[in-house]
Amino acid sequence: MSTLKPWTQVVIPHSDIRSGRFDEAVFAADLSDVVANRGPLEYRDAAMFFRKTYPAKGLVQLLASVMKRLSGQGDGEAVIQIQTPFGGGKTHSLIALYHLIKHGQELGGAIAELLQKAGVERVPEARVVTFVGTAADPISGRTPWGEIAHQLGRYELLEAHDRKRRAPGKDLLHQLLSAQPTLLLMDEIAEYAVKARDFRDQLVAFYQELTEAVKVLPQSVLVVTLPSSAPYGEEGERALRELQRVFGRVESIRTPVEGEEIYEVIRRRLFEHVGDPEDIRRTVEGFFEMYHQLGDDVPREVREPAYRERMRKAYPFHPEVIDVLFERWSTFSDFQRTRGVLRLLALVVSQLYRAQHPAPLILPAHLDVSQPGIRGELLRHIGNEYQGVIASDIAAGGNAKAERIDREVGSEYERYNVASGIARAIFFMSFSGGGQQGVGLQRLRLSVLQPGLKSAIVGDVLLRLRDELWYLHEEKGVYRFYNRPNLNRVIVEKEEAIKPEAVMEEMQQRLEKLAGNAMQVILWPRASQDVPDTKALKLAILSPEHAYSREETNALVRELLDKCGRNFRVYRNTLLLLAADANELDGLCRSLKRYLAYRAVQEDKGLWQQLSEENWRAVETKISDADGIVSHRLVSAYRHLAKAEANEQGVAWFDLGLSTSGKRPSLTHRVREYLIGEDLLLEKLSPNYLMSSAMGADDQEKPAKEIYEAFLRYPNLPMLESSQVILGALREGVERGAFGIRVGDSVYEKTLPEALLEQLLEQGTLVVRKPAPETARNPEPKLSEKEEGTPSLGREQHQQRSLKLDFVIGWDKVAEFVSGVLRPIHSANAELTVRIILEARGAIPDAVLSAVDETLRQIGARIEQRQLTPLA
Repeated sequence: MSTLKPWTQVVIPHSDIRSGRFDEAVFAADLSDVVANRGPLEYRDAAMFFRKTYPAKGLVQLLASVMKRLSGQGDGEAVIQIQTPFGGGKTHSLIALYHLIKHGQELGGAIAELLQKAGVERVPEARVVTFVGTAADPISGRTPWGEIAHQLGRYELLEAHDRKRRAPGKDLLHQLLSAQPTLLLMDEIAEYAVKARDFRDQLVAFYQELTEAVKVLPQSVLVVTLPSSAPYGEEGERALRELQRVFGRVESIRTPVEGEEIYEVIRRRLFEHVGDPEDIRRTVEGFFEMYHQLGDDVPREVREPAYRERMRKAYPFHPEVIDVLFERWSTFSDFQRTRGVLRLLALVVSQLYRAQHPAPLILPAHLDVSQPGIRGELLRHIGNEYQGVIASDIAAGGNAKAERIDREVGSEYERYNVASGIARAIFFMSFSGGGQQGVGLQRLRLSVLQPGLKSAIVGDVLLRLRDELWYLHEEKGVYRFYNRPNLNRVIVEKEEAIKPEAVMEEMQQRLEKLAGNAMQVILWPRASQDVPDTKALKLAILSPEHAYSREETNALVRELLDKCGRNFRVYRNTLLLLAADANELDGLCRSLKRYLAYRAVQEDKGLWQQLSEENWRAVETKISDADGIVSHRLVSAYRHLAKAEANEQGVAWFDLGLSTSGKRPSLTHRVREYLIGEDLLLEKLSPNYLMSSAMGADDQEKPAKEIYEAFLRYPNLPMLESSQVILGALREGVERGAFGIRVGDSVYEKTLPEALLEQLLEQGTLVVRKPAPETARNPEPKLSEKEEGTPSLGREQHQQRSLKLDFVIGWDKVAEFVSGVLRPIHSANAELTVRIILEARGAIPDAVLSAVDETLRQIGARIEQRQLTPLA
C-alpha cells in the first residue's frame, strides 16, 4: 500500500487555529453578547456564523418548526425546550434562531442550504425577544416579564408587575404578544431561578402563564433551554425540578445534534477546508485494511463496514478521540460537552498542525499532555494532583519514564514515540465522571496503531510501561492512571532504602548456597592465610571488589597462588580462583537490590495489608522471578577462572562463558565441567602419560608419592580430581604391564593386592620402569584413555568442501549438538557460522525474557529479528 498522506497535508484548519492565536471564547456561545453586538465575530456576524454551523438534522428541524409557526402555517410547536448537557449546543441553537429570524432577509446564500433542508422558501418576519438568565440581575435588573415587555416597547403594560416582582396573568401576556408574530428566546433560566430565590415562586407562575399564552397565539413561539443536570447543587436541583414540571406539560423537547452528526459539527467548526475526498478515502481504507489484518487483536466493531464510514466522517480525527471525549469526559458535571470538546480539539489541532504532525489520522496517542493548554483543559476536571503523574510517567521535556523508554526502544520506532503514545492514550481513557475508566489492550491498539507500525510493539512496550511507570495501574487487563503510586513506586522507595552492605551480605549468602561441593570452597579470601595449603582441590571465590582484570585483583591472585601466610604455597596445582566480571557487577547489584526491595515489601506487614490481592500475587511473582534472575546473574558474573601457570606471570585466566538460561549448576560443578572439557582437570590418567610426565627418561624407579605430589605442585601438569586418579593409573599400569610396583623387597608386575592399594602413596612405594622394546621408546604422551585411541583431527588431508545443515532438534539436545556437531567441525579448523531461529509459545515469565536478552547481549549475538506478541 502506498504511503498515506499526513492529515496536515489534506485539511486546512481555520486561520486562527493554524496560527495558534485563537480565542477559546469562540467556543463559548453567549446569546446576550450576540444581542449586545460584542464577543467573537464568529457569533456576531450572521453570515460567518452560518458558514461555520453544520446544519445537523435536529437543528434544521428546530429552525423549520419555528419558521412554520411564525409564518402562520400552524404545524410548528408553540413551546420548545432544548435540553442537553452543559455545552451541548443549546445556546448555539438559540443564536441560530436569533440570526435567522432577525437577519434572514439579508443572508441570502449563507442560509440557502439550511432553507432547502428545512423545506422553507423564505424566512418569515417576526419580532425577536431574548432573555439570558446569566446576564440578568435579579435585584436591580428587570424580571423576565419586564424584559420581554421592554424589548417589545410595551414596558408600561407590565411596569408595576416588574417593580413588585409579581408575575402577570395570562390575559396581560396575551395582550403583550398578540400584535405581531413573536419569537421568544430564553436561555439559562434555571441559573436565573437559583439567583432569584426571593421570588422564585413568581418565576414559576410566570412561566406557567407564558406557556399557556403562547400556546393559543398562532404566530408566537417560545424556545427555552434547560440543562440536563442542575447548576449550583441542591438549590439548583430544586429550581430545575420546578421548571421541568412547568415546561414538561406543554413543550416539545429538541436535541440539536445527535449521534455521528457531531463529527461534521467538529469539522465545520475547526477546518475551513476538509481536503480531497480521495485522500480521505485512501487513509480510511489503509486503517480499515490494517484492522482486518489484526483480526481479534482489535475490537470486532472496527472491522465492520459501518466503522469505515465513521472514520470517513470523523477525519482527520480517529473516531476513538471524539467518542472518548463525548462518552467519558463529557460525563464530568463541569465539562461543557460540545463546547468543551471543540475547545480541547482546537488546542490539539493547533499544536499538531504547527508541528506538521506526520500521522495520517489524529489518534488518542497524539494528545500531547506536555502542552500547557491541553494539559490544563484535562486537569480542570480531574485535579491538579495529576500534574505530578504526567511529569513522572508521561511527559516532562524528555525526562518522563515513557519518554526514556522511547529512546531505548530503538531507531526503527523512534518517530512513532510508541511508549509516550501508549501512556498518553491510557491517560486520556483513564477518566470519566462515572462509569468506564481505563482501557484494555484491544482498544489500546486502536488508539496507537497506524499502518506501518507493527502490532507486536504495543504489547512489548506496554509490558515495559507496566513494570517501570509509577502511577500506571493494571487490573484484570484494564490499564489506567491513578494519582496513587503503584507497586513500582513502592518498590523503588524500598529499593532506595536498601544499603550497599545489605546487598553484599545477600550476595555472600547466595554464593555460599551456589558454591556446591564438587571441591572445597573458600569464600571471599582477603589474604593468603585464608586459603589452606592442602592436597585437596580448592576453589577460592573472590569478593566483588576483586573483580577480573583489576590491578588489585591480579596482585591478590598472585599472592594466593604463591603464598600461604608467611610460607610459600606447596600445592599450587590444587588451587583455583574464581573472579566476577567487572562489567556484570553493576547489573548483578541492581538485581540483588531489586530482589531485596521485593522482600522488604512482603515483610512490611503494615504496607502489605494496604495492597490488593492482585498486588500480593504480583509481589510473590516478582520475588520468584527476581530470585531466578539473581542466581543466573551470579553464575554468569563469576565466570573468570584463574590457576597457577608455568609462565612469566605465573597465572593463567580462563573464561567459563555465560550460564545457560534456565539451568542453575553450582559454581564448583561449573568449574569442574569446564576444566575437564579443556583437559586441565583429569578424572582418569593413562599409565603411559603418568610415566612420561612424572618420570625422567633415565629414571628406572621413582616413589609413587613423589609422582603424586608432582601433579599437586607443578602447574605444567594437569590437575587431579583426587588421589584416586593416581591410584587408578598405578593399578592399571601394573595390570597392563606398563610398569611395576616395588614395596620393600616385593615387586608387583601383574596384579596388586587390594590391601596394598591404599598404601601406594605412602613413603617407600616405588614405581619401577620396565625395559621397553626399541620401537616403543619415547611414546607420545596421552592425557586420557580416550585420547590414546583417538587420532588427532587435522592430521589427514581432506578435500576442501562446504557443509550446510537445516534441521530441527529438541531443546534438550542442544548440548549434544554442541559437543557432537559444532566442536568436531571447529576442531577441523573449518570456518563456522551458526544461525539460530527460535520460536517459543506459552506463559513465558518476564524474568526469563530478561535473562534471554541479557545472555544474548553478553555473547554479542546479532539480533536480526525479535518479536514478542501476546497470545489471544
